[in-house]
Amino acid sequence: MSRDSEKPIVFSHLFNSVYDPDSGNVRESTVTQQHIQEAIMILQQEEGISLQVGNPANFLKDFLRSHSRNAWWPQEIADAGFTARQSYGESRVFDFIPYAEGQTVPFPDEFLLPDTAPIHPIEAVSLPSAARALGRGDEAWLIQVCVNQRILQTHFALFSDIDVVDLFHLQNSLKGRPEIDAVFLLVFNAGGEQKKALMTLEAKRKDPILPDQIKGQVGLMAKQSRKRVDLSDIEFIIPAATSVIRRNGETIIAIFEMEPISVADGVAAHDSRTSHDLPLVIAKSVGYALSPKVSGI
Repeated sequence: MSRDSEKPIVFSHLFNSVYDPDSGNVRESTVTQQHIQEAIMILQQEEGISLQVGNPANFLKDFLRSHSRNAWWPQEIADAGFTARQSYGESRVFDFIPYAEGQTVPFPDEFLLPDTAPIHPIEAVSLPSAARALGRGDEAWLIQVCVNQRILQTHFALFSDIDVVDLFHLQNSLKGRPEIDAVFLLVFNAGGEQKKALMTLEAKRKDPILPDQIKGQVGLMAKQSRKRVDLSDIEFIIPAATSVIRRNGETIIAIFEMEPISVADGVAAHDSRTSHDLPLVIAKSVGYALSPKVSGI
């Protein structure tokens, strides 16, 4: 039995330990690292599973990275109308939560490029041919290409409803809970004034984009904007995500721009540990096609 196929057994064990079938509710929604380790040790003895107790913090995160996550989610939990979302701090790993109204699958994929989305060409001639040939198929390279070829700048100049004045790349791989793949500074006109926003970018080469990950990034960056004097003029966080898809035999970089969230709302959600309740509304979905082609994209 593979380790991936054994995780559902652990989810079922954890769920059954807190689920009350009479009320249809869970007595305790939060699952900690200790809960996971204890469940694995019990199931090693009772079921002979080979899962190890190491790195329980990523137990759900690694599961969600699979496109088979809906098929692997235990049917008994789905029948009870429950899914899971990541949780952070004080050894929290995830929460069992009921389906949202109208939800039909445990983990809906909200980041799919619509068939009607525009596909815009992006030149790759300015990227050295050696770099185009050596490109690797990972998120770091995807971000590097987006930055070097100014794909986000093109997007906000041509397709966004935001009246952008400046857009600068600031940094990659900001460590934290959660980690942020890249951050940009965006200046825009609104109501006769110039406003500043930080844009977070979540990049996925093959794995699904996770909404709760992005919401956590918004809360984290909003909190940083309040804590740091040099960021005190930041009023909004604009979440964005990128992925690589195939469309009509061509490789496309998909950009998903989401509506701005005020720093005040982000801080409140971060402090109350309710970042998962932040509204995440996709405003624009656009595909970008590199020419010539770039290896790894």
